[in-house]
Amino acid sequence: MGPDKPQTDIYSSFLFVRLKTEFRLLVSNEKIAEKQEFENMIGNCQEKIFLRTYFLTGLKSNCDILFWRMSEDLQFLQEICSRSFSSGIGKYFEPVNSYIGMYKAPESSQDQFSYLQNNFGIYKYLLIHPLIKNHTWYEMTHEERETLMAERTKVLAKYTDIKENFFYSYGIDDQDIVVTREAKNINQLIEATKELRKQRIKNFTTSDRPVYLAIGRDLRDILDGLS
Repeated sequence: MGPDKPQTDIYSSFLFVRLKTEFRLLVSNEKIAEKQEFENMIGNCQEKIFLRTYFLTGLKSNCDILFWRMSEDLQFLQEICSRSFSSGIGKYFEPVNSYIGMYKAPESSQDQFSYLQNNFGIYKYLLIHPLIKNHTWYEMTHEERETLMAERTKVLAKYTDIKENFFYSYGIDDQDIVVTREAKNINQLIEATKELRKQRIKNFTTSDRPVYLAIGRDLRDILDGLS
């Protein structure tokens, strides 16, 4: 067996926010100006960071938007997330939840930004949740864990329009892993998730809540829909 291929550590931020009632009390021109300022801030960093936006209003009682950002520079990622609360309509955002995870991307001839654009945030529907494994999971051998993972992978292989990724949070957040499951079709997402819950590997999960279902939308459409 040859040496492992080099990998790049890419940090991922999942930031859930809700829009404060105070924004809806602004007059129309003020709303337009605040939204434009925020969009300009986002646009200025679009080429430096991966970003996808998702609409959650009506799907979860306590939040409206998910900002999914990725970068190999954790400090820069933190800086961009911070700016979200000081620019335009962002001043009216209240954080509801936040997860940080790390993904090991294979190095290739592509630049990192192209790799992220082509492999993440490609489907309309996104299911996301934190995952905590119990101690028994970590006491098992590598081969035993691989067997259980293979059973799980076999289930997902039946759903060609579903893409799942794991972002590891050891040492950087409360959960062990952040799970994302993207899908073209909501019914397939439901069926696949239902089937995955029947797998033996679920016996080694301590917690996988809360669960968020989000729908991918352009930022402008989301902001207009909120205001």
